Amino acid sequence: MFVLLCTAALGAPLVMDAADARLSGPLRAAARLADTGDVDVFRLARPSPPPVDGLSVTVESDDPDALLDRLDALGIDVEAAAGDRVQAHVPYGRLREVAALPGVRRVREPWIAEAKERFVSSGYADTMEMDWRAEGYDGTGVRVGILDVGFARYDEAAGDPEVDDDEEVPPEPVTDFTRGSVEAATHGTAVTEIVYDFAPGATYYLATFGTEVEYVEALQWLVEQHVDVINASIGFDNTAHADGYSYVTRAVEAAVEEGIIYVGAAGNENDKYRVGALARAPGGGITLAGAEATEVWTSGGFARVSLRWSEPFGAAATDLDLVLYNEDGTECGRAQEPQDGDDDPYESVLATDCSELVTAVIVGGEEGVDPLGLEGYLYAPYTLEAAEWTNTEDLTLPGDTRGGISVGAIVDGLAPDYSSRGPTNDGRTKPDVVAPTGVYTSTGRYTPFTGTSAAAPHVSGLAALWVDASNRQGQPEVFRTWLRAHARDVGPVGDDDTYGAGVARADALPPTACGCRSPGAIPTLSPALLLLVAAAARRRAS
Repeated sequence: MFVLLCTAALGAPLVMDAADARLSGPLRAAARLADTGDVDVFRLARPSPPPVDGLSVTVESDDPDALLDRLDALGIDVEAAAGDRVQAHVPYGRLREVAALPGVRRVREPWIAEAKERFVSSGYADTMEMDWRAEGYDGTGVRVGILDVGFARYDEAAGDPEVDDDEEVPPEPVTDFTRGSVEAATHGTAVTEIVYDFAPGATYYLATFGTEVEYVEALQWLVEQHVDVINASIGFDNTAHADGYSYVTRAVEAAVEEGIIYVGAAGNENDKYRVGALARAPGGGITLAGAEATEVWTSGGFARVSLRWSEPFGAAATDLDLVLYNEDGTECGRAQEPQDGDDDPYESVLATDCSELVTAVIVGGEEGVDPLGLEGYLYAPYTLEAAEWTNTEDLTLPGDTRGGISVGAIVDGLAPDYSSRGPTNDGRTKPDVVAPTGVYTSTGRYTPFTGTSAAAPHVSGLAALWVDASNRQGQPEVFRTWLRAHARDVGPVGDDDTYGAGVARADALPPTACGCRSPGAIPTLSPALLLLVAAAARRRAS
């Protein structure tokens, strides 16, 4: 994200040393503002201002183990660590010090997960054309993980098992990877209620997170618990290419390789993206999908817009910038990260005091820049003007997973405008299936509970019953194939990028397998995942 105020305050183009170059534009501005004692310019331009003593950052490193030791030696508080990334709380005045550490590639603000909501489940009957619970299958012996951004009011929904047995969610504890934000949202509580309606006999493991490093750490914890099914009705938007290789998507693939059925929301982003070819306009500007400008809505004058293009992350050489203009033609915000061969193909504007509707314009960072052959992805979370939607390639991450299952939404036989469409950026059909949304839960504001957040747990609940009925634990690809084969085709004949294989349904019991691992058996973890799990366990124990 880039704040115009910070750039304006610093004047002309900046001369950067190696540490400055490793900081994202906003953090570079924050570090310089800290030098002048004016860091509130950075803080107060955010919808949720970070603390005055510093902020959480993601540090990407070629040697994360050594980085942990170096941060500890500096007295920097490490909040989470997974794979090649460490999340740390860093004082503003020490950002350059962290960026200068050996092996550090990039220091930036964390990716923040978005709950995929649009604002006994009625969707059970819509999905279970044959009532498997009446046949004696309720998920007993199956382990289900719920990975979400908050479980507020969970105890209230669970009730008191010593007094009654009509709880809406299982009375299980929540493991907090956010270090204090379990009550941030009721979203996870509503998601759990839907899965529990399907599989009340299953054992549940609940984990809450906020950032991409916390997400991977929590996902690895669920692998340690040997769960059979994971539901994650969340997503990260326009932070990496949807080609199956992002940081969060690779973590999903690792979990699937361990025998876990992973079910996630496809996203609610269809009305928030403009996608298409980038090209030079006759006047020297840059067009996206044939247009030189895109109209974007703000939220109370707060604007968030990001641009990504199809060069590899870490190797972008086409220097593009992103500028926002108010309705009166004045500039509202600007992002101008350098791209000179070893950078990310990404620009993001965060600006305040904008008009209700702003115009996003892509410009060349240097004169004569030509993006010929590149695809662009412009994203605005407060939606675009309806005429600007392109209805393609707008999946949330990790909705681009190969081994996991991505679920879109369906209402009255049609996909709602917001439900994300495929294909993935590398051309694979997504979502896999669609499922009911607009269902009612007992939890707080979710009456009804809409979005692909509500659709995904219908498939997770079905997955738990399938594992119970088929005795096929540790075989996610078999379930994915079965699910797609039994889906009811809607929309265009065959697979498509709006409905996938069709509406998820259970029209008959699956064949029972022989020779599968028995319920509760422990899978063998890959050596790479064992190292990650062990590192995370050591850090949590310290």
